[in-house]
Amino acid sequence: MGIQTHIKLIALDLDGTSVQATGEVGPRLLQAIQSAQARGIQVMVATGRMVQSARRYWIQMQLRPGPLIAYNGGLAVSMPAATPIFRHGLSTEAATFVIRQALDHNLLTQVYIGDEMWISREDSRARHYIESNHIPALVRNGDDLLNWPEPPLKILIQADSDTLDQFRPTIETRDHALEFRVFKSQQDYLEIVRQGVGKGPALQEVARGLGVEASQVMAIGDAENDADMLLWSGLGIAMGQASDAVKRAARAVTAPIEEDGAAIAIEQWILDAPRA
Repeated sequence: MGIQTHIKLIALDLDGTSVQATGEVGPRLLQAIQSAQARGIQVMVATGRMVQSARRYWIQMQLRPGPLIAYNGGLAVSMPAATPIFRHGLSTEAATFVIRQALDHNLLTQVYIGDEMWISREDSRARHYIESNHIPALVRNGDDLLNWPEPPLKILIQADSDTLDQFRPTIETRDHALEFRVFKSQQDYLEIVRQGVGKGPALQEVARGLGVEASQVMAIGDAENDADMLLWSGLGIAMGQASDAVKRAARAVTAPIEEDGAAIAIEQWILDAPRA
């Protein structure tokens, strides 16, 4: 697959795609983004993070004003003012069921209410998340975690991968009835959003607003929550370390993040630069 001169929009996942283990975006990807923007291509972020956590990367990438997808498609905003484009939150019934089940299993539970993150306890996992995402958290014990002014945009449950795999069927027995969706964004992150919400549907809605067709969109991602975005995009690229399921959703596979896979993808398919 050679250079794609018809691409008008590039959607980049953050963690595992754009953000390296250091917590920063590498210089090669930053250069590729600037070169793509110089050609008139809109570059945007599509992430599971909340807006205030994603903003620092929007700034670091020097992205032009435009859309940003947050909360795995639960919210889209227009940057830099973060003006809402759309919002698709969980229902009260779905959020209450999931949170009660997670608390009953003594799992670290994070609830996203507007611009706030509420957590069920502050332990080493919670502290690592807070530090790596550069966002504050409010501890809400027990039923206080359910005392929200509006239903949450998403819920994130943290534990080791095996524990989450054992817990997942407990809530998935009610996912259709209560209209919510469950997926892993990382091996130790289990995320819950409204049914029908995802990066794919969100990117479709954002692209429509920009007057861009699926065939004109390039998306790059690495995790389960990126699969529908890669599948919908005309040029979906999976990172080299992605699972086989995510790779099957993509048109092509690039190098892993440790080898600047996202930058290589933009160079190869957009800028037509030779691979290093």
